Amino acid sequence: MNVIDHVRDMAAAGLHSNVRIISSLLLTMSTNNPELFSPSQKYQLLVYHADAIFHDKEYRNAACKYNMALQQKKVLSKTSKVRPSSTGGTTSAVQAQVSSTKPS
Repeated sequence: MNVIDHVRDMAAAGLHSNVRIISSLLLTMSTNNPELFSPSQKYQLLVYHADAIFHDKEYRNAACKYNMALQQKKVLSKTSKVRPSSTGGTTSAVQAQVSSTKPS
């Protein structure tokens, strides 16, 4: 079980403040070390982070993070054209979650 799975499990358990803290830490680490996570993992982290912020009712901040996730999704689609994606159905599940929780 990798760290993304742990973040997903915490989000499913409703531990939004914990998800927010750990995803923020992991995103900061990935900024300092770009090889730490694949583009799909970074996308997933951004979505979980945005969901946690949205749950805390910080809608503008969450919208900003969702936009960052969409930008990462564009990077992911560009890299997946170059090489086959190894994420399977995980990306589509996270993408469905983004579209269902995105504020109006």
